[in-house]
Amino acid sequence: MKSRTRLYDLVMVLVGILTIGLDQWSKAAIRQHFGTCNSGGYIPLVGKYFGLTYTCNTGAAFSLFEHGHEALLFIFIAAALATIIWLYIHFANQPSLLLKLSFGLVLGGAAGNLIDRFHLGYVTDFLLFTIRPVFTWPVFNLADSAICLGIFLLMIYLWRRPGLAKPSTAPQRVDPQLVETPPAESSSH
Repeated sequence: MKSRTRLYDLVMVLVGILTIGLDQWSKAAIRQHFGTCNSGGYIPLVGKYFGLTYTCNTGAAFSLFEHGHEALLFIFIAAALATIIWLYIHFANQPSLLLKLSFGLVLGGAAGNLIDRFHLGYVTDFLLFTIRPVFTWPVFNLADSAICLGIFLLMIYLWRRPGLAKPSTAPQRVDPQLVETPPAESSSH
């Protein structure tokens, strides 16, 4: 059991490294192709509904807390990291591949966006999903996608984990033949 947990820890680290690598590679390719941030360029991938663009996100995920909300951004990032660290410490010894995959995706995605933020001063976003004029999703990147997928997998794990089975409310029947009766006490007066 302990070796399985350590193997899953290794998978978590590899998923995190792969997430960071793919995220950083995709962002570098977008910056190189488009050149100028927020230029309005667009490459359709699925018609006019899904494509590539290049924006510089100074806020949090999906451009939350952008433009002058640095204190809120810091609090949001600190709270999110503290929550993930607490969850990891709390569940570190659980032999669950689903749990470790979720942590690898969340931590890899967070690290990918933090690398951008510290290196560039902003996060490179480039995936645009829209159904105009009804709906336009905020521009996002692979790190954001990994974080969302990781949180979704973590919710599935927490919902399905065996330790949370609800106790039965039905009365329990005990087979009298299976119950041991204590030996009669001997009275020695």
